[in-house]
Amino acid sequence: MTVSAQTLTELQEAAAATVPAFADVPPGPVEVTATSGTDPAAWHEVSRRYHRHGFALVEVTDVDLSAEHHLNLTRRLGLDAPFVPPLYSMGGRVPSHVSTISASENATTPDADHPSFGSTVGQALHTDGTLQPAGMVKATVMSCRTPAAEGGHNGFFDAVSAFATLLESDPEAAIALTSPTALLRRADINGCIDENLGPAFTVQGGRVVGRYCETNTDSWMYPEGEAGANLRHAVELLRAMAREGHPTYRTERLKANQVVVFDNTRLSHSRAPYRDSGRIRRCLFRTLHLEHLPEVS
Repeated sequence: MTVSAQTLTELQEAAAATVPAFADVPPGPVEVTATSGTDPAAWHEVSRRYHRHGFALVEVTDVDLSAEHHLNLTRRLGLDAPFVPPLYSMGGRVPSHVSTISASENATTPDADHPSFGSTVGQALHTDGTLQPAGMVKATVMSCRTPAAEGGHNGFFDAVSAFATLLESDPEAAIALTSPTALLRRADINGCIDENLGPAFTVQGGRVVGRYCETNTDSWMYPEGEAGANLRHAVELLRAMAREGHPTYRTERLKANQVVVFDNTRLSHSRAPYRDSGRIRRCLFRTLHLEHLPEVS
């Protein structure tokens, strides 16, 4: 695959500015309150971690988390109002701005059939905003009311850093991932048959933006010939990096009242299968946002 000098230069300059997300991640969460009284320095630290590491782990100390507290926390983080993908409104549904991710809580709701919100199965690496253009959904916030009895940890893949490494070591393979027909995403809820075809990585505002996805509704579109061979090779190399033990991959298992806010344009995320037991029933809340956390000096 060929690429114009200008496009290649843009890719190289953006990739050169990419910093490995998971290097020197501070231990432990930042403690905050969901209502009032948090030292501004704590909110600044959340923002600093988000922009430096692609995610920030937060622990709420004043309340047991609910959907309302989750929403209030996003406001205190300085985020915009939650974005609800149009997909969720299909079929005449009226979705909440805060999604509940819980097989037990959703058992008697319209989300019972949702492949993630209503089940205990694992979920492969993906970015949020299945049908939205790359880079549109910028931040995701997930808060934990109750962890599972077993499993349910989240995996995070520093896909943008992996791409930057690949661009340096194997430019032809990396460039194949920027094809406008590289990755096809489909939705499988509410009877939706819409599709989103686009690059797996692109440059926006001088930054590499990624949407690396490997779920059963995502398909790599391999063309014939050398271009297809390059894309296959690129996907194989990324899959080798998107696993436990590699510097571009890490896991987090949220405890009760812990929250993770992460850059959806930088990190892909997954979920391990989980098991509920008795009163221990996993319940998380999630919102999507079209703006990043405000940067602080």
